[in-house]
Amino acid sequence: MLKKKHFLFLKQGFTFAALILLAALIASTAAASAQAAEKAAAEKLAPAVRININKADQATLEKLPGIGPVKAKAIIDGRPYRNIEDVMNIKGIKGKTFEEIKDSIVVK
Repeated sequence: MLKKKHFLFLKQGFTFAALILLAALIASTAAASAQAAEKAAAEKLAPAVRININKADQATLEKLPGIGPVKAKAIIDGRPYRNIEDVMNIKGIKGKTFEEIKDSIVVK
């Protein structure tokens, strides 16, 4: 017959196994986050590349620094642009963001 101390041992063993499982889950999540960050960095533009904001698709616009899905869609909706400064009429694209992207965008 099992005594009370045997059940305590089983309970402690289960807790230890749960902690090991949790640690493995956290490690795999951290690794996935690091891979996603590396992929995002690789998808950014090379320094010499220029994007035509009148013709680029949303995925290409999202490669610009500071431009995510919402701003990329707003750039598309605000077309056509006569000069690159016109993109500052888009909500959220003002001084700092414009300074980050101005050397990477063109209008043709």
